[in-house]
Amino acid sequence: MNKIRVLSLVVRIGLFGLILGLGTMVALVTDETPGLALADLSGASVQAMATATHGDVMYAGLVGGPQPTGIFRSDDNGRTWQMISSGPGVAVNALAVHPANDVIIYAGTSGGPAATTYSLWRSTNGGQTWHSFTLGLPTDPYGMIPSVTALAIDPNQPEALYVGTDGQGVYRFDEGRNSYELVGGVSLYNANVNGLLVSPDSQIYALTGEGLFVTDGYEWQKLETLPELAVSLAVAPNDPQTLYAGGSSTGAFRATDGGQSWERISSGLEMIPGAALHITALTVDEDDPNRVVAATAYGLGSQLARGGIYESTNAGGNWTKVAEADGVVKHLSLNQGIVYAATTNGLARYGEPTTPSPVVSLPNLRPLANPTGVQVLILVLTIALAGLALTGRREWVPGRSQATA
Repeated sequence: MNKIRVLSLVVRIGLFGLILGLGTMVALVTDETPGLALADLSGASVQAMATATHGDVMYAGLVGGPQPTGIFRSDDNGRTWQMISSGPGVAVNALAVHPANDVIIYAGTSGGPAATTYSLWRSTNGGQTWHSFTLGLPTDPYGMIPSVTALAIDPNQPEALYVGTDGQGVYRFDEGRNSYELVGGVSLYNANVNGLLVSPDSQIYALTGEGLFVTDGYEWQKLETLPELAVSLAVAPNDPQTLYAGGSSTGAFRATDGGQSWERISSGLEMIPGAALHITALTVDEDDPNRVVAATAYGLGSQLARGGIYESTNAGGNWTKVAEADGVVKHLSLNQGIVYAATTNGLARYGEPTTPSPVVSLPNLRPLANPTGVQVLILVLTIALAGLALTGRREWVPGRSQATA
């Protein structure tokens, strides 16, 4: 009898583990958007992208294309993606991830009438649900909320979110104090802020159609010494004085004095006679500040034609072509040695991680940190069924007690 009881206990424990494991796996691949499996974004129209400061988490905002419009997330450094939600319900212009908590993300969207429009959004559960900020952007004299065109977070002050707008300057939102303030005064009013960058020493740079500006928070100073209009910007992670700017006609530039003087660094970047060379995106490797990646495009009249992806391993001294771009690159990212280039034709991935992932790994349980309603239901049913398999009695099964009596 003891052997039978031991065998029965072993079988029960085995069933318990099997049911719990299968139920957890079902919950992991189930979302409030059923039927959307893990997706490859190689053919998607990527409007915005953001990468977590640490780890393998990435977010992408899609508009149109073969995948539905919405927010997609990758938990494995961009290898696979899953639709999290339809987003705030409007097209996303910019995304940013909280540097200390990668389930908190921010989105900037288009403006409109103040009575019906919100252009700044926040999610605290990895993009599943979205809420407009309690404090909205101020309206212009015509009662219109400006579009949010750029977002940046100061890693030294994670509570500070910098918001670039189309025509109303740059604002700093402080969620801890539920307040906001205009950064640098009104000198950037009527300018379209195309990009924001916060350097390691908390200097704030703004890319605009009027030029490149920098501020310490009090007033904006235009970097007049840059030879041409900058359309992209990056900073060395180990030296806030080293900046890389992408120009709109002759290539890339580097400054080692915080932008007071610049040198052209376009050796190896392909030129086309009669076409302007745009550097549409730049990024610097956090683990190797000498590794810089650039994306090019060619200006032909008012149109841009795709160029290539280039890499420099000597801080821009010379460049080597990595690949042809799939389209005009809007965003570049480097994560664990891999280059990501986002275009309206998809998200392309180049290279391999500097630290290879193990062949066998444990399931990623991150999605269950903020479970959806469907996931909660599946987990409850799984636990109940697993518990029944472990502790249930034979007489609880209809007809079982009579058959064994």
